[in-house]
Order: sequence, then C-alpha cells, then structure tokens
Amino acid sequence: MPGDARPSGGRGRGGGRGRGKGGRGGRGDGNTPSSSQGKAGGGGRGNRRNRSGRGANAADKKAAAEQKQREEEAKAAAEAEQKRLAELERRQKLQAEYESSIQSAITTLESFTSAAKLHEDLRRQLDPQPLVAGEKSPLDQARQSFEKSKKSLKSDLKKCTAFVKKIKSGSYHTPTELNSPNNPIRTLNLTRYVEEVAAALTEPQTKVKQSDIPGMVMLCVEMHRRYETFAKALVPTLLAGSSGGSGKPDEGESLPRRICLRLITEFVLHGIITDMKPLVKVIKDAAGVPSEEGKDYVVTDANFIVTFSKAGGHEILGSVPRAVRLDCERLQKEISGEG
Repeated sequence: MPGDARPSGGRGRGGGRGRGKGGRGGRGDGNTPSSSQGKAGGGGRGNRRNRSGRGANAADKKAAAEQKQREEEAKAAAEAEQKRLAELERRQKLQAEYESSIQSAITTLESFTSAAKLHEDLRRQLDPQPLVAGEKSPLDQARQSFEKSKKSLKSDLKKCTAFVKKIKSGSYHTPTELNSPNNPIRTLNLTRYVEEVAAALTEPQTKVKQSDIPGMVMLCVEMHRRYETFAKALVPTLLAGSSGGSGKPDEGESLPRRICLRLITEFVLHGIITDMKPLVKVIKDAAGVPSEEGKDYVVTDANFIVTFSKAGGHEILGSVPRAVRLDCERLQKEISGEG
C-alpha cells in the first residue's frame, strides 16, 4: 500500500505541475487574442485620425478655394465697375463737348445774323435816297433833327479839344458807350471840329488794333449821321491809304493799308459809303485783275484780299464763311436728330 502511495503522489505532483503549467499556459493562450485585439483597436483609432486629418485638409482647401473665388469675383466686379465709371465719364465728356459745340455754333450764328441785321438797319437809317418821292431821305431827316437840337449841345472849346485828343491818342469808345446819352458825341456840338476828328482817325498816335475797329466805325457812323462834311473829309484819305501794292503804310501815312481797307469795307456795310466803285477798284488792283481777257491774274497782296473777304465777303460777295457754314450744318443735324 505504501508503495502504491508514492507512484500516486508522483502522478499527483506531476499532474499538478502539469496543470499548473498548463494553467499558466492557458492564461498565456488566453492573453494572446487580447493582444491582437489591442493592436487591431489601435490601428482603427489611427485610421480614424488619418481620415479625420484628410477631411480637415479637404475642408481647408475647399474654404481657401471658395475664398479665392470670392476675391476673384470681387476683383472682377471692381474692375467692371471701374470700366463702367470710366465709360460713363467718357460719355459725359463727349456729351459736354457736343453741347458746347452746339452752343458755340448757336452763338456764332446769332452774332453773324445780328451783325448783318445791324448793318441793314444802319444802311436804312443812313440812306441818302428818299423812301418816298417828294420826301426827305432818312439821312436828311436825321441831320435836320440834329440841327434842331444843336442849341442844347455844348460847344465848349476845352471839352471839344479833349474829345479830339482822346481819339488821336487811340482811345475809342465802344459801340455801347457811344449809345450812352452822356457820351460826348451826343452832348457836344462838333461842327467846328469835323475835319480835326477825321484827321485824328487817320493819324492816330498809337497803333490801331483790329479790336479798335468796331468803336472807330460806330464813331464814324454817328459823325456821318450828324455832320454832312465828315465823310467827305475822311473817305478820300482812307481810299488813298488802301491803294498801292505793299501791305505797309506809305510814307506820311499812319494807318496800314489793311486797316484802311477794313474801314472802307465797314463803311460800305454800315451805309456811310453808298458808291461801291472806289472799293471795287482797290480790290481789283490788289487781285491783279488783267486789263485784257485771256491774261492771268497777278495778285499783288493776297492778305489784302483775305482782309476784304473776312470783313465783307458775306454781305458784299454773298460768300458764307466756312466756319459759319459748318455751324449751320451741325445745327441742321441736331434739329433733324442726326447729331
């Protein structure tokens, strides 16, 4: 029996150890799947983090792309607005220039027509021929009215002499000033100074400018309206001054040829001169009109002819200045809606 107990105990220890080891091994076997599962779980969490990172990057890129698109759209809108404003400004400028040109054309035509009307009215007032047979001419009636008013005018030597000196110094009243009731031409009796006034006009102490012509002409109109001898004292001197081949005044003359011609032309337009023959002769000489048919013109002073054309080309020759013609065409287009 004792002998039987040892083998049994041996098996017991052996078996026990075996089970113990087996048990430890079993625990080891039990832990192995847990380790694999841990590794698998860690990988899952990493994949989720990677996917989350990639999603964030895609969202950032999308937001950046949208922001860039908005910036480009805003830039394009700003450029379009800038172009629109520039185009609007360009059109406004063109419209302003067009309106200015139309207004300039209207002003030019008004000035042109008003000057022609003034000339026509003065020619009628200074007409030496009676309108009705048996009656006095308009010019004679004006002089008769002046003769009746002489008693109320001043013949003061000092004031009359000062008036003549002012003309000789090159100081001329404007047409508006001459129409003033207090102007010396209306308050003084210059009967004794008619020739002195004519001499002061043809022999001024200063250079006569083109801007002085209107005042000089209207002064001559008022003198001619009042004093019968004035034109006889002045016109022959101007005709002599406008003759010749050079564009400069001859020795002893103070007025250049072109100024003399301009005054003669204005006198024709305003009615001071009614006989055109002397003026026509002067122009023919300057234009070099041949004495015989078939020969060529020999122009001696082209500027002289231009001066005459500018001063009286429309009313005397019937030619309309190019600038006036263009203004008429511009206004016709505006009226017809083609402008």
